[in-house]
Amino acid sequence: MRVRRGFTLIELLVVIAIIAVLVAILLPAVQQAREAARQSQCRNNMKQVGLALFNYEEQNGAFPIGATGGQRGANWFVRILPFIDQKAGYDRVDFSAGSFYGHVSLQPILATLKVPIFVCPSSPNGYSSPNATITSYAGGSMLMDYVGIAGAYPDPAATPRTATVCTAGQVQGGYYCENGGLIGFRAKSLRDFKDGSSNAMLVGEQSGQVNGTENSSNALGGWYGIVANTMVRSDGGTTWDGATPVSAITSSSGYTGGLTTVRHPINSYWLQGAPSSANSPYEANYILNSYHTGGIEALFADGSVHFLSESLHMPTLLKISSIDDGAIPGEF
Repeated sequence: MRVRRGFTLIELLVVIAIIAVLVAILLPAVQQAREAARQSQCRNNMKQVGLALFNYEEQNGAFPIGATGGQRGANWFVRILPFIDQKAGYDRVDFSAGSFYGHVSLQPILATLKVPIFVCPSSPNGYSSPNATITSYAGGSMLMDYVGIAGAYPDPAATPRTATVCTAGQVQGGYYCENGGLIGFRAKSLRDFKDGSSNAMLVGEQSGQVNGTENSSNALGGWYGIVANTMVRSDGGTTWDGATPVSAITSSSGYTGGLTTVRHPINSYWLQGAPSSANSPYEANYILNSYHTGGIEALFADGSVHFLSESLHMPTLLKISSIDDGAIPGEF
């Protein structure tokens, strides 16, 4: 009679140990493959944003402006909706109704509209910030993982133009400049990119908003433009619009929705203490960040998307954030 022999306890433990070792070896590779796929989709989303911007520029002769209506108007994300198969939603937007910030109660279509290409799959935040204590987030306004480049501070030209292309004073603690390609109340075209379209960053990533507390241009929701509150102008004016020289702004407690003026290194996050979701000392200079390892994806004015390392030399980052400084950026 043949006796069946089972596994001994030692043999079973050996098998379990082998399986555990294989899992430990393969799991990081699987996770890396998944992140690579997410990052690839993030890059593709940014390319789609670029196509929408270029189609808008071709049809209108210039890129969309980043703000309208003096303050709290629509930003450039709203303007490109018809070029990303969202014309039905765009047609329901009431540009005469006023405010596009916060819970967008005056813009009910935008309170519920979720656009996949405005989100980077690598970010765990999805369409909305987990920090729902902020009224604008709690109201449902989607969170944008990309941000338009308004310029660089200080101006990187050989003879700096900071005094003429940037605000004279701080905007909620930061400095807003208009030496970039997507700015507030004035539209720029590809003709304005004197440094060459391949040397100018048009849109950067801001998907690394840590647990919803890392400040970004979504501070009051994803659809608003410049919010010019408590503004002081050197010429005595009281508005901030296309007729206002940016250098006339001596102070403001406003926000620059959808736009950032590059001032800090990539993925550097906050340089002082714990970040807050609003009223931070870095308004207007939202840091380019992501959940990718080592850097961010960035759209350039020639339609290409590049991965920019977080160790990128700061002078180079400033040069590619300006479109007409005359400086050679070097490798990036």
